[in-house]
Amino acid sequence: MNIERTASIAAKKIKNLAQHTHLKHKKAVNEPKKNLKNSDIVLYVENLTVSFDGFKALNDLTFYLNSGELRCFIGPNGAGKSTMMDVLTGKTKVDSGSAWFVPDVKDKNPRNMLNLLEMDEVSIANAGIGRKFQKPSVFETISVAQNLELALRCKRNILSAYRAKLDSEQSDFLLSTLERIKLSDKANDLASSLSHGQKQWLEIGMLLMQKPSLIMLDEPVAGMTPEEIDMTIDLLYELEGENTIMVIEHDMDFIRAIANQVVVLNQGTVLAEGDMDCIQSNPKVIEAYLGEGL
Repeated sequence: MNIERTASIAAKKIKNLAQHTHLKHKKAVNEPKKNLKNSDIVLYVENLTVSFDGFKALNDLTFYLNSGELRCFIGPNGAGKSTMMDVLTGKTKVDSGSAWFVPDVKDKNPRNMLNLLEMDEVSIANAGIGRKFQKPSVFETISVAQNLELALRCKRNILSAYRAKLDSEQSDFLLSTLERIKLSDKANDLASSLSHGQKQWLEIGMLLMQKPSLIMLDEPVAGMTPEEIDMTIDLLYELEGENTIMVIEHDMDFIRAIANQVVVLNQGTVLAEGDMDCIQSNPKVIEAYLGEGL
């Protein structure tokens, strides 16, 4: 499969996604409950509740995320972590609550804030929120560099973006992204030849090519070797401050290495939050993790 055919498939996926989503991209007309003034908050999540057949996957979930912050979310299986990201990226509808995104933290005009619950997946991605799922999703039949090229944000559609030649600035950005994700020496290799960990890096690189302001990583080191985990830690250190990052992960050693602030979810709500030392000594957290290890 050549890159043009791959681009065509990717374009059809995006078109189908938009056609099957009935929500419209709307700007927020009301303010979040939390005071906006003198705030670096870019994500306001307030009182989110999601039910599946009577089971509350999210139960009055509330938290706030600051610009440039790297925040880790942990919790037992079924705590609501992935559902939270599904809601914030437009995949899952809520029963109640609100979620507001600030594309430009310097602009606190409520009319320029985005109501994520009234937006579809494509609109949310275009607004600057990127997500990496648990399982890497890359185009294996084209090269590593071509994957990044397809992901590059531009005003043209994905097919015309492929056919158009990259300008010098775009080429430099692609090369710097390859270096950042430790795949410069693999640029011309097929993505199918990469290890599992390298595919994880490539998908992170594809997110970076879109220049998101908020990155969501769902179990980014699952299945990685210890060496790959260490390199991923270095990558996240480098990204922290440049991007706002949310990380879901079960690997507690990895969490200890990267986290300044940790949110513990349990039964769809915030059980505790704070630094890792505080979290590890919290009796409620210890009880929630009995049988799983913390």
